[in-house]
Amino acid sequence: MPTALGLTNDKKKTVPGEGPHVSSSTTMGSNTRLDTISKRNHAAAREMETLLWRALCDDPESLKEYIAHDCVMINPLLAPRNSCEPLSKDTEPNVVDVLQAGAGRKFHGFRIHGDPLVVEVDLMAVALVYKISLFRHGRKGTREIVATAGSTWRQTAGADWLLVQFHVQYADEDEEEDEEE
Repeated sequence: MPTALGLTNDKKKTVPGEGPHVSSSTTMGSNTRLDTISKRNHAAAREMETLLWRALCDDPESLKEYIAHDCVMINPLLAPRNSCEPLSKDTEPNVVDVLQAGAGRKFHGFRIHGDPLVVEVDLMAVALVYKISLFRHGRKGTREIVATAGSTWRQTAGADWLLVQFHVQYADEDEEEDEEE
């Protein structure tokens, strides 16, 4: 029988999957319960990283909404002359300029290898590392570039996640091949 608070004292057992699932602690249509802050932060980190790469490949103008004003970055895949110089809001060029200028023209697709490793930096901050393939169209067809990436995201008071650190580096595929032999 329902109570004034909408709770029930019925002893019927509910079967998972039956009836509508109305909990707000699920993500993007999956049935994975995100019933802790930690689980929500980990899921948000993976989702934000995917959104960042989609913006980099498809809509560089939308990148500004994902990047914190104090973001720092090293990204030779996008930086002019493949520079490994650290970038910030105060460098010339700055982080947003490099991301917007290089992204859409250079890469037309991406694939994150496996599940990124995520660690909570604080209650409202996460860092993740992963391997990624980026795809570029050229005269000889599509070229795959394998890289490693790491990023740190901070959650704002309004619950938005902003990128505060981004490091992308070419993966050394030759070392992997040597280890297999």
